[in-house]
Amino acid sequence: MGNQKHIALLLQGVNIWNRYKEEEFSTQIDLSSAQLEAVNLCGAYLQQANLSGANLSRTNLSRANLNRANLSEANLEQASLSRACLLQANLEKAVLFQANLNEANLIGACLQNADLQAAKLVHANLTAATLFETIFWKSILTGAVLRRADLGRVIFQETNLWCADLSEADLTSTYFLQVNLNRANLRSANLRGSLLKKTSFWQTNFENALLEAVSFRKAIFNQTNFKGARLQGANLEHAIFQGVNLSGANLAGACLDKAVFVDVNLAGANFTGASFHRTIFREVNLKTVLGFDSSLSTNVLMC
Repeated sequence: MGNQKHIALLLQGVNIWNRYKEEEFSTQIDLSSAQLEAVNLCGAYLQQANLSGANLSRTNLSRANLNRANLSEANLEQASLSRACLLQANLEKAVLFQANLNEANLIGACLQNADLQAAKLVHANLTAATLFETIFWKSILTGAVLRRADLGRVIFQETNLWCADLSEADLTSTYFLQVNLNRANLRSANLRGSLLKKTSFWQTNFENALLEAVSFRKAIFNQTNFKGARLQGANLEHAIFQGVNLSGANLAGACLDKAVFVDVNLAGANFTGASFHRTIFREVNLKTVLGFDSSLSTNVLMC
């Protein structure tokens, strides 16, 4: 249980709390397991505070300083954390269902196994954050920054990542279902072994991304950038490529059965060992493609 004096003082209001916190506290703030449901803590100074297991559902923590705070297993359902400072905060196994984290600073934060279903993270900064095995369902991450974040084995379902920055992120074995990745930046990201279903890729940037053994079956790529991407062994069956840049991409051993390529840049692309069955190429120059055997012409349709 938390320090009862700390809890009582916090409940007197943020102005009193912040004044006494700055002048009087010499020990760590202990608010563990505190019942702070629906309390107004807007702008509260809670840096390095222990809030593990606390009930903060519907609590207003907007603009609060929670840098390096311990919020592990805390209940933050429907809490407001907009513009809150959560630098290197511990939110492991925290419940953030329907929480508002718009423009929050979560650089280096740990959100492993957190519940972020229906959460709002518009323009939130999650650079180098740990989100391993986190769940996103109907979440909004429009314009969120996830550079170098650990997103291994994350579940993204019906989630909006429009214009999100996922460059250099680790997305190994991640699951995407009905996700908006339009204009998202995944430059040099690692998606090895991931599954992407019913996901949109308009102007998505996969330049130099690691996409080995990724399943893109029935995907539609419109003006997508795969320049230098590594797609060895990827499943691209029934995929449609429209105005896509695949220059220098490695598709060795990829499945391209029944795929459609229209007005695609394939300069220097590697198709060694790729599977072609009823594949369609339209307005495409295959002269500089590596590993494309002319004997395969009976399996493809050139328009």
